[in-house]
Amino acid sequence: MRAERSLREFVQTLTKTFADLPIGLAIFDRERNLQLFNPALIDLTGLATGFLTARPTLYAFLDRLREARMVPEPKDYRSWRNQMSTLEAAASSGHHVEMWSLPGGQTYRVTGRPHPDGAVAFLFEDITSEISLTRKFRADLSLGAEVLDALEDAVAVFAANGELLISNRRYAELWGAAAPGTLEGHVQVWTQACGASPGLVALREALNAALPEEPLRGAMAGPAGGLLSWGLRGLSGARLLLSFAAPVPSLPVGRELPGAAEKPEPAGNTAMQRALTG
Repeated sequence: MRAERSLREFVQTLTKTFADLPIGLAIFDRERNLQLFNPALIDLTGLATGFLTARPTLYAFLDRLREARMVPEPKDYRSWRNQMSTLEAAASSGHHVEMWSLPGGQTYRVTGRPHPDGAVAFLFEDITSEISLTRKFRADLSLGAEVLDALEDAVAVFAANGELLISNRRYAELWGAAAPGTLEGHVQVWTQACGASPGLVALREALNAALPEEPLRGAMAGPAGGLLSWGLRGLSGARLLLSFAAPVPSLPVGRELPGAAEKPEPAGNTAMQRALTG
Protein backbone atom coordinates (compact mmCIF):
# COMPACT_ATOMS: atom_id res chain seq x y z
CA MET A 1 0.00 0.00 0.00
CA ARG A 2 2.84 2.41 0.77
CA ALA A 3 4.37 1.60 -2.62
CA GLU A 4 1.07 2.24 -4.39
CA ARG A 5 0.59 5.51 -2.50
CA SER A 6 4.13 6.57 -3.36
CA LEU A 7 3.51 5.72 -7.01
CA ARG A 8 0.29 7.74 -7.06
CA GLU A 9 2.06 10.72 -5.51
CA PHE A 10 4.83 10.41 -8.07
CA VAL A 11 2.31 10.30 -10.92
CA GLN A 12 0.51 13.33 -9.48
CA THR A 13 3.80 15.21 -9.28
CA LEU A 14 4.56 14.37 -12.91
CA THR A 15 1.04 15.38 -13.92
CA LYS A 16 1.38 18.76 -12.22
CA THR A 17 4.79 19.26 -13.83
CA PHE A 18 3.44 18.39 -17.28
CA ALA A 19 0.47 20.72 -16.72
CA ASP A 20 2.79 23.68 -16.09
CA LEU A 21 4.97 23.04 -19.14
CA PRO A 22 4.59 25.49 -22.03
CA ILE A 23 5.54 22.67 -24.39
CA GLY A 24 2.81 20.37 -25.63
CA LEU A 25 3.35 16.74 -24.63
CA ALA A 26 1.73 13.63 -26.13
CA ILE A 27 2.79 10.12 -25.13
CA PHE A 28 1.63 7.12 -27.17
CA ASP A 29 1.99 3.53 -25.97
CA ARG A 30 3.45 0.65 -27.95
CA GLU A 31 0.12 0.25 -29.74
CA ARG A 32 0.35 3.96 -30.66
CA ASN A 33 -2.68 4.99 -28.62
CA LEU A 34 -2.53 8.32 -26.78
CA GLN A 35 -2.02 7.70 -23.08
CA LEU A 36 -0.93 11.05 -21.66
CA PHE A 37 -1.13 14.68 -22.73
CA ASN A 38 -0.94 18.07 -21.03
CA PRO A 39 -3.02 21.28 -21.36
CA ALA A 40 -0.33 22.96 -23.46
CA LEU A 41 -1.00 20.39 -26.20
CA ILE A 42 -4.59 21.60 -26.40
CA ASP A 43 -3.48 25.25 -26.54
CA LEU A 44 -0.91 24.62 -29.28
CA THR A 45 -2.92 22.27 -31.48
CA GLY A 46 -6.46 23.48 -30.87
CA LEU A 47 -7.71 19.88 -30.63
CA ALA A 48 -10.79 19.18 -28.55
CA THR A 49 -10.28 17.77 -25.08
CA GLY A 50 -12.88 15.07 -25.72
CA PHE A 51 -10.99 13.84 -28.75
CA LEU A 52 -7.75 13.59 -26.80
CA THR A 53 -9.29 11.89 -23.76
CA ALA A 54 -10.75 9.23 -26.10
CA ARG A 55 -7.18 7.98 -26.58
CA PRO A 56 -6.92 8.27 -30.35
CA THR A 57 -4.24 6.49 -32.30
CA LEU A 58 -1.15 8.34 -33.46
CA TYR A 59 -2.34 8.50 -37.07
CA ALA A 60 -5.81 9.64 -36.01
CA PHE A 61 -4.13 12.33 -33.94
CA LEU A 62 -1.98 13.43 -36.89
CA ASP A 63 -4.92 13.32 -39.29
CA ARG A 64 -6.91 15.57 -36.97
CA LEU A 65 -3.93 17.96 -36.88
CA ARG A 66 -3.94 17.97 -40.67
CA GLU A 67 -7.64 18.78 -40.78
CA ALA A 68 -7.02 21.66 -38.35
CA ARG A 69 -4.18 22.96 -40.58
CA MET A 70 -1.70 22.52 -37.74
CA VAL A 71 0.85 20.62 -39.84
CA PRO A 72 2.93 21.62 -42.88
CA GLU A 73 0.76 21.66 -45.99
CA PRO A 74 1.46 18.40 -47.89
CA LYS A 75 1.30 18.02 -51.65
CA ASP A 76 -1.00 15.03 -51.41
CA TYR A 77 -2.31 12.62 -48.79
CA ARG A 78 0.05 9.80 -49.77
CA SER A 79 3.14 11.93 -49.30
CA TRP A 80 1.67 13.14 -46.01
CA ARG A 81 1.24 9.60 -44.69
CA ASN A 82 4.74 8.67 -45.83
CA GLN A 83 6.12 11.71 -44.03
CA MET A 84 4.27 10.84 -40.83
CA SER A 85 5.42 7.21 -41.07
CA THR A 86 8.98 8.45 -41.30
CA LEU A 87 8.39 10.70 -38.28
CA GLU A 88 6.98 7.83 -36.22
CA ALA A 89 9.80 5.45 -37.18
CA ALA A 90 12.51 8.02 -36.45
CA ALA A 91 10.95 8.96 -33.10
CA SER A 92 10.64 5.33 -31.99
CA SER A 93 14.24 4.51 -32.92
CA GLY A 94 15.91 7.60 -31.50
CA HIS A 95 15.83 11.34 -30.90
CA HIS A 96 14.19 13.10 -33.86
CA VAL A 97 13.46 16.80 -34.41
CA GLU A 98 11.47 18.48 -37.16
CA MET A 99 10.54 22.09 -37.89
CA TRP A 100 6.94 22.56 -38.97
CA SER A 101 6.12 25.76 -40.86
CA LEU A 102 2.37 25.95 -40.47
CA PRO A 103 -0.01 27.57 -42.97
CA GLY A 104 -1.01 30.14 -40.34
CA GLY A 105 2.54 31.51 -40.13
CA GLN A 106 3.60 29.78 -36.91
CA THR A 107 6.67 27.59 -36.64
CA TYR A 108 6.61 24.52 -34.38
CA ARG A 109 9.51 22.37 -33.27
CA VAL A 110 8.31 18.77 -33.06
CA THR A 111 10.54 16.40 -31.12
CA GLY A 112 10.06 12.64 -31.01
CA ARG A 113 11.64 10.52 -28.28
CA PRO A 114 11.41 6.78 -27.62
CA HIS A 115 10.07 5.66 -24.24
CA PRO A 116 10.34 2.31 -22.42
CA ASP A 117 8.23 -0.64 -23.55
CA GLY A 118 7.95 0.66 -27.11
CA ALA A 119 6.15 3.89 -26.23
CA VAL A 120 6.95 7.15 -27.97
CA ALA A 121 6.58 10.76 -26.84
CA PHE A 122 6.11 13.85 -29.00
CA LEU A 123 6.81 17.37 -27.82
CA PHE A 124 5.32 20.39 -29.61
CA GLU A 125 7.00 23.75 -29.06
CA ASP A 126 6.00 27.10 -30.57
CA ILE A 127 9.23 28.75 -31.72
CA THR A 128 7.65 31.41 -33.94
CA SER A 129 9.17 34.31 -31.99
CA GLU A 130 12.56 32.59 -31.92
CA ILE A 131 12.50 32.06 -35.69
CA SER A 132 11.40 35.67 -36.26
CA LEU A 133 14.23 36.93 -34.07
CA THR A 134 16.72 34.73 -35.92
CA ARG A 135 15.49 35.97 -39.29
CA LYS A 136 15.73 39.60 -38.12
CA PHE A 137 19.24 38.97 -36.81
CA ARG A 138 20.28 37.47 -40.15
CA ALA A 139 18.71 40.38 -42.01
CA ASP A 140 20.65 42.83 -39.82
CA LEU A 141 23.88 40.94 -40.48
CA SER A 142 23.19 40.98 -44.20
CA LEU A 143 22.50 44.71 -44.10
CA GLY A 144 25.72 45.34 -42.17
CA ALA A 145 27.70 43.35 -44.72
CA GLU A 146 26.11 45.32 -47.58
CA VAL A 147 27.00 48.60 -45.87
CA LEU A 148 30.60 47.51 -45.37
CA ASP A 149 30.90 46.42 -49.00
CA ALA A 150 29.53 49.79 -50.12
CA LEU A 151 32.36 51.67 -48.39
CA GLU A 152 35.22 52.92 -50.55
CA ASP A 153 37.74 52.24 -47.78
CA ALA A 154 39.10 48.77 -47.08
CA VAL A 155 37.86 47.75 -43.62
CA ALA A 156 38.72 44.80 -41.38
CA VAL A 157 37.87 44.02 -37.75
CA PHE A 158 40.11 41.80 -35.60
CA ALA A 159 39.33 40.15 -32.27
CA ALA A 160 41.47 40.52 -29.18
CA ASN A 161 43.31 37.29 -30.03
CA GLY A 162 44.07 38.51 -33.56
CA GLU A 163 41.34 36.53 -35.31
CA LEU A 164 39.76 38.19 -38.33
CA LEU A 165 36.09 38.79 -37.55
CA ILE A 166 34.86 40.62 -40.63
CA SER A 167 36.17 42.44 -43.68
CA ASN A 168 34.56 44.10 -46.68
CA ARG A 169 34.89 43.57 -50.42
CA ARG A 170 37.27 46.51 -50.85
CA TYR A 171 39.68 44.93 -48.37
CA ALA A 172 39.68 41.68 -50.38
CA GLU A 173 40.31 43.61 -53.59
CA LEU A 174 43.20 45.52 -52.02
CA TRP A 175 45.01 42.67 -50.26
CA GLY A 176 43.69 39.57 -52.02
CA ALA A 177 40.61 37.44 -51.49
CA ALA A 178 42.51 34.56 -49.83
CA ALA A 179 43.11 36.50 -46.62
CA PRO A 180 44.64 34.65 -43.62
CA GLY A 181 42.68 34.22 -40.45
CA THR A 182 45.01 36.01 -38.01
CA LEU A 183 46.31 39.54 -37.67
CA GLU A 184 49.93 38.37 -37.89
CA GLY A 185 49.14 36.69 -41.17
CA HIS A 186 47.63 39.90 -42.50
CA VAL A 187 50.75 41.83 -41.47
CA GLN A 188 52.82 39.40 -43.52
CA VAL A 189 50.52 39.97 -46.51
CA TRP A 190 50.96 43.73 -46.16
CA THR A 191 54.74 43.36 -45.90
CA GLN A 192 54.96 41.13 -48.98
CA ALA A 193 52.78 43.50 -51.01
CA CYS A 194 54.27 46.82 -49.90
CA GLY A 195 57.66 46.12 -48.40
CA ALA A 196 58.87 47.07 -44.94
CA SER A 197 58.25 50.80 -45.28
CA PRO A 198 58.49 53.16 -42.29
CA GLY A 199 54.73 53.66 -42.44
CA LEU A 200 54.10 49.93 -42.14
CA VAL A 201 56.53 49.73 -39.23
CA ALA A 202 54.55 52.49 -37.51
CA LEU A 203 51.33 50.55 -38.13
CA ARG A 204 52.81 47.38 -36.62
CA GLU A 205 53.95 49.32 -33.56
CA ALA A 206 50.45 50.80 -33.19
CA LEU A 207 48.93 47.32 -33.41
CA ASN A 208 51.22 46.02 -30.68
CA ALA A 209 50.70 49.01 -28.37
CA ALA A 210 47.72 49.90 -26.22
CA LEU A 211 45.33 51.94 -28.30
CA PRO A 212 44.28 55.35 -26.99
CA GLU A 213 40.69 56.52 -27.03
CA GLU A 214 41.31 58.66 -30.10
CA PRO A 215 41.87 56.80 -33.40
CA LEU A 216 45.38 56.59 -34.80
CA ARG A 217 46.21 57.52 -38.40
CA GLY A 218 49.20 57.16 -40.63
CA ALA A 219 50.40 56.51 -44.17
CA MET A 220 52.37 53.74 -45.80
CA ALA A 221 53.41 52.55 -49.23
CA GLY A 222 50.52 51.02 -51.14
CA PRO A 223 50.61 47.69 -53.00
CA ALA A 224 50.13 49.46 -56.36
CA GLY A 225 52.52 52.33 -55.65
CA GLY A 226 51.77 55.68 -54.15
CA LEU A 227 50.58 56.28 -50.63
CA LEU A 228 47.98 54.37 -48.67
CA SER A 229 46.56 55.98 -45.54
CA TRP A 230 45.52 53.76 -42.64
CA GLY A 231 43.36 54.29 -39.59
CA LEU A 232 43.22 52.27 -36.38
CA ARG A 233 40.46 52.45 -33.82
CA GLY A 234 39.77 50.40 -30.71
CA LEU A 235 36.33 48.79 -30.29
CA SER A 236 34.59 47.15 -27.35
CA GLY A 237 35.93 43.80 -26.23
CA ALA A 238 39.52 44.77 -27.18
CA ARG A 239 38.63 44.45 -30.87
CA LEU A 240 40.42 46.49 -33.54
CA LEU A 241 38.94 48.32 -36.50
CA LEU A 242 41.51 48.83 -39.24
CA SER A 243 40.79 50.82 -42.39
CA PHE A 244 42.84 51.62 -45.48
CA ALA A 245 41.91 54.59 -47.64
CA ALA A 246 41.99 54.41 -51.43
CA PRO A 247 45.57 54.58 -52.74
CA VAL A 248 46.78 57.98 -53.86
CA PRO A 249 48.85 57.74 -57.08
CA SER A 250 52.43 58.83 -56.60
CA LEU A 251 53.88 61.62 -58.75
CA PRO A 252 57.48 62.10 -59.85
CA VAL A 253 59.32 64.92 -58.15
CA GLY A 254 58.81 68.23 -59.93
CA ARG A 255 55.56 67.27 -61.66
CA GLU A 256 52.32 68.99 -60.86
CA LEU A 257 48.95 67.40 -60.32
CA PRO A 258 46.99 66.76 -63.52
CA GLY A 259 44.81 69.70 -64.44
CA ALA A 260 46.46 72.04 -61.97
CA ALA A 261 46.74 75.54 -63.48
CA GLU A 262 49.54 77.95 -62.79
CA LYS A 263 48.53 80.36 -60.04
CA PRO A 264 48.14 83.85 -61.51
CA GLU A 265 50.08 86.66 -60.01
CA PRO A 266 48.19 89.51 -58.36
CA ALA A 267 47.59 92.45 -60.66
CA GLY A 268 49.17 94.87 -58.23
CA ASN A 269 52.45 92.99 -58.15
CA THR A 270 52.63 92.93 -61.96
CA ALA A 271 52.14 96.69 -62.22
CA MET A 272 54.76 97.34 -59.57
CA GLN A 273 57.30 95.12 -61.36
CA ARG A 274 56.70 97.08 -64.59
CA ALA A 275 57.21 100.32 -62.78
CA LEU A 276 60.49 99.14 -61.20
CA THR A 277 61.83 97.77 -64.47
CA GLY A 278 60.93 101.02 -66.24
